[in-house]
Amino acid sequence: MAPAPKYSPQEQEEIILNAAAECICETSLLDFTMSSVSRAAGLSMGSIYKHVQCKEDIIFALATRVFRYHSNIFKKIMAMPLTTPEKIAAIALLNPDKIQVYSFDRHLESSVANELVISRVSSLWTERMLKAHEDCEQVFNKCMHQAAYSGELTLNGNTEDMIEEINLGCWALLMGYQYVERVVQIRHITEGTDSLTEPLALDAPAIRSMQRLLNSYQWQIPLDGDGIAKAASLLAEHQLR
Repeated sequence: MAPAPKYSPQEQEEIILNAAAECICETSLLDFTMSSVSRAAGLSMGSIYKHVQCKEDIIFALATRVFRYHSNIFKKIMAMPLTTPEKIAAIALLNPDKIQVYSFDRHLESSVANELVISRVSSLWTERMLKAHEDCEQVFNKCMHQAAYSGELTLNGNTEDMIEEINLGCWALLMGYQYVERVVQIRHITEGTDSLTEPLALDAPAIRSMQRLLNSYQWQIPLDGDGIAKAASLLAEHQLR
């Protein structure tokens, strides 16, 4: 009888991805190699290739972990005693340092949107990463639907279309802000500082813009300064700010 495998397939996958994260931290997202992952994991290349076929698979696999982690954080925020606009503001007020899985999280986010990386990833990890991303989106969709059907939010139009409009507007605003900050970061890096590791101030332009955007819709309780401060306080209590 053949000996039982030392690790289950799931355990092997975890070992491989943990080893990959260590290798990336020691080098970079561009410079790590599959052979270094094999050595760090203590597994043969044959075992590695049973789970990930290339470096791009590893990038997507680690991004999948990040999306799953963020999804759990978003669920925690949606369960807080806040109005829906305050919950959305809380997402914008999160401290990047408090919610990162890896020191290279932001590099992962950029890489999974890179056309060359996408073209090389296996269908298995593409599907897993997209599912994890969709789970994040569903957290917000569920919250918005609850607001609409409870009467907290009055929508003058098709419910699904309006919810998509609000979600898209909020995410576009936040992602746009982060993009601008990444450009500005070039200067910060040369000066030895990094503004992207700091949470947004309660009166930051991005927060004020989000407040105006949200309040353009008919909420029972519009988002105000006290609501923003309450959201920030609860985040701090949960060590998320």
